Amino acid sequence: MGKKKVTIQLSKNHGAPEATIFVDKTATLGTIQAALKSLYADRGALKSVGLKYCEGCRSGLDLIIKQHFEEQMMGG
Repeated sequence: MGKKKVTIQLSKNHGAPEATIFVDKTATLGTIQAALKSLYADRGALKSVGLKYCEGCRSGLDLIIKQHFEEQMMGG
């Protein structure tokens, strides 16, 4: 199995639902769109962060896209 190109972390930021999307350097827009499609299909996950989700509207979820770093910086 290959390495994940996109990881999504759901949280609340000052009470507002937020999805932080971590992508690696090989991720494409299509990869990100597929990950978001899976996220929007998971109503339980969205409701767990307080999103009142309806089928016709995907507003209310802040999306933050960040590059996933291969190596973590180590403190010295």
